[in-house]
This record gives sequence, C-alpha cells and structure tokens, in this order.
Amino acid sequence: MATTNATISINSDISSYPMRINNSMTMLKAGTCHGLQETTGLRHKKFTSTTAAVIVEHDELTDDKAHKVYIRNVSSSKENFFYVAYNASAAAATTAETIGKLYGGDWMLMPYNGNVNIVVASSTTETQTLEYMVFADGIVAAAG
Repeated sequence: MATTNATISINSDISSYPMRINNSMTMLKAGTCHGLQETTGLRHKKFTSTTAAVIVEHDELTDDKAHKVYIRNVSSSKENFFYVAYNASAAAATTAETIGKLYGGDWMLMPYNGNVNIVVASSTTETQTLEYMVFADGIVAAAG
C-alpha cells in the first residue's frame, strides 16, 4: 500500500506574536484509510506565450474523489506569474475562473475532486516553467 505524506512549515513574524505552523497529512483515498496509489507523474511545461493551457483534464480522473494537485512556478521572476484557474472544458479556457497567481518560486497543493479542468496561463511571453503533478484517487484508463 502506498503512503504519500505532505508537510508544511510556516514561521512568521508578521504580527507582534511569532507564528509557527507545522502540519502534515497523509494523502488518503476518499472515505478510507488507504493511501493514494496513482499519480500523473511529475510534469514540467515551458510557456513562452500568454495562451491558457489545460494542465489537468477532468476526464483523465475519476469524479468526486480525493485527488491532490501540486503546482509550482519553477521560474525565479518575482514580477511574472502564472494564473491558475479552473473551468468546465478545454474549449472554455477563456471563461476560466481564476483561483490565484503563482509568482516565481511559489507553489500550491490543493484538494481536487476531478470534475473540472485545471488551467494555467503565463502573465508574460518570457519563458517560464511550470511543474505539476496529480496524486490520484483513480485515473481513467485511456481509450484505444
């Protein structure tokens, strides 16, 4: 049985009281104590335009499950970023709903139930690289 753990450590002096957050989780299948056993693999994609691209297609994964999506802007620029969004279909990339922006070095790990596409677009035509992976609670077999 596979075990995948995620850990985050945040130390801050934003307020007058130092803040320390240290949490970890084991990525589990929906409603079970069994670990996620599938992944799309770690992928890298270079962007040289501002055209939106689907990086996670909802029809590749089982719907309504406990997937986790990891995305990181590998680039070092603190001025340029990637928009991260979701939409219902690849054809609807222009109607995507923005989740946020990932500047150089920023990353995110979020729950994902597999019912929408995850779309990204670079804020610049300068080369930026995105790293991403889905830890999956079920991958749909490719037709063919």
